[in-house]
Amino acid sequence: MGSYLKNQTECVKDNQAQVLWTNDQLAKIFRSHDTNNDGKLSRDELKAAFKYLGSHCSSFRTLRAFNHADGDKDGFIDLSGPELSELVSYAHSCGYKVF
Repeated sequence: MGSYLKNQTECVKDNQAQVLWTNDQLAKIFRSHDTNNDGKLSRDELKAAFKYLGSHCSSFRTLRAFNHADGDKDGFIDLSGPELSELVSYAHSCGYKVF
């Protein structure tokens, strides 16, 4: 097989392997980044989670996520309430994929 066709085949395989994270998977990832186990995500913890998801602009994503999900504006994302759901919704809308 020529190198062009081989490269095209590999690209197709890669594209077929890319699947969006589910909401449950995203929630588990965010919970796993609560490094001090206080039930909330700080900006640094959320930034690390977005890096894990493959964000190239994790600072930007973190800022946008807080604007979207931090309902009480206390500077944390509460992992036991609607703020986690809003965060997952935001992250899902960004289109992160499992490779």
